Amino acid sequence: MTRLSLAAFLSALACLFALAAPAQAGWRVAETENFIYYSEAPPQELRQTVGRLQTFDKLVRALTGNQRASSPLKVVIFEVADMDEVNNTFPYESYGVGGYYSSTRQGPFLVTFRNVLRTGQGSAFKASRQSLTWGPEVRQHEYLHHYMYQYFNANYPSWYSEGFAEYYGTMAFPEPNVVEIGHAPYFRMDAIRSGDWIHVEKLLTAKSYADVRDQIGALYAEGWLLTHLAATRPERGAQLKAYLNAVANGTPYDQAAREAFGDLDALNRELRKYRSEFKAVRLSLKPIDEAAIPVRELTPVESELMRYQIRLYSGFDYAALSQIVSATRKIRAAEPDNRMGLQIQVQLENLAHKHQDALETATRLLALYPGDTIGLTHLGIARAGLLTPQSSEEEWETAREPLREAIATSAIAVEPRVALFQTFLDQKVMPSLEAQNRMVEAFTLVPSNDDIRYLLARDFEQRGMIEDAIGVIKPAAFGAFDGDEREKARREKQLAQAAKRYSNISAYESPVDMLKRLEAKRDGRWDEARGVIIAAASN
Repeated sequence: MTRLSLAAFLSALACLFALAAPAQAGWRVAETENFIYYSEAPPQELRQTVGRLQTFDKLVRALTGNQRASSPLKVVIFEVADMDEVNNTFPYESYGVGGYYSSTRQGPFLVTFRNVLRTGQGSAFKASRQSLTWGPEVRQHEYLHHYMYQYFNANYPSWYSEGFAEYYGTMAFPEPNVVEIGHAPYFRMDAIRSGDWIHVEKLLTAKSYADVRDQIGALYAEGWLLTHLAATRPERGAQLKAYLNAVANGTPYDQAAREAFGDLDALNRELRKYRSEFKAVRLSLKPIDEAAIPVRELTPVESELMRYQIRLYSGFDYAALSQIVSATRKIRAAEPDNRMGLQIQVQLENLAHKHQDALETATRLLALYPGDTIGLTHLGIARAGLLTPQSSEEEWETAREPLREAIATSAIAVEPRVALFQTFLDQKVMPSLEAQNRMVEAFTLVPSNDDIRYLLARDFEQRGMIEDAIGVIKPAAFGAFDGDEREKARREKQLAQAAKRYSNISAYESPVDMLKRLEAKRDGRWDEARGVIIAAASN
């Protein structure tokens, strides 16, 4: 273990940058500056977990030189019992997922598991032995995807996106007020020492996971190793920064790699040798007052409804929603005026297209809790859901009133901003400039949400703001892979079918297709009548 001062370590890094089961115990929620954390863990354990995650966020901000203000929108984290329960949060069959990050029109969220799996105990490699626990690594890894989307929303290659999350995600807190940085990630040491090696030239020129196909494990592992190397060797760190900047600005991958790193065979040899040379560093931390972190015990009804609260983020099978709405009403009967219960019910009713029921529930929620943002938002959504494009302008404006009130009530509420914009699409008219501005605000709050990104880019396109549309969609297209036309058509068909069944899936035009079309429009190569791209003239 190498010990460095925090200042020295920061200086060396300055150039870088997965349906919860019915509750068997009471749920609790803790809240810090950046997180809202739900768990069935005892209060002391919960405070320690969320306290360390808050410390983790501050460390990553320092280590990446991030001086931007923290997002005012907190990440919601659901900590379920184990990996099986993580997979049960999906509305479809899933196996082997240890945790996941995503975002909805409510905001960013993360699902992780509580139990701790000891790993690497039989390894001959010191750093692997010291990869202390997997649970925190998964949680930290998934949070780092949010962090990168939120603060460095640029065109990063898949290997770096994963390598970045793997490197910082293994940050360990082995004892109070101590952090260790640079441990081998869970499972990755086996991958990079098994002989399944990707030459660094292939790694640096891989635009997406598809470019390495059956070597995705090696992509994660070598992405971590190269990030580790760049974090500890300043010359390689400066080269990585130059490569990332070049790629983000549109330089072809192979050109960016050679111009930044020079001899790629030499880099490959150095990286292979580094497998047995890397070390973790230990830093001392200022103590955090975990006792000051507020923890609220959820009521019995709230705890029982948590399975549906999680699914409001992770998604539902539409066919099950009617029964779930009925089940929610039965559970709520024990505490009919419970605010969280009413909030969950009104959201479920609108999702199930039971807009008249949602109208009544929202009205009751607002009578009990005036100004409730979810109540106002879903009152507007329920009113709009009862209208048609042929409804009068006055009726549509009446539907928008509570949405505007919700926006005025909360500067960080994403859903009413998107819902206001959506009312114009449902009315089949061009969104107002006010609605467009609200959509820009929503995108700024949740840049990781692909639905919001697509809708905003499409709006810019329809207004003739092609460069703005390209700027919005390009990060989503970057690294995406459509495959050949046959594979693409098959995937699009599957996506369209899934979008009809599951609430967490949308079937918009792919980011790659949209970017190609927008660039063709910009360059005068788009045939509007036929809806095709005109091939560029050859020299």
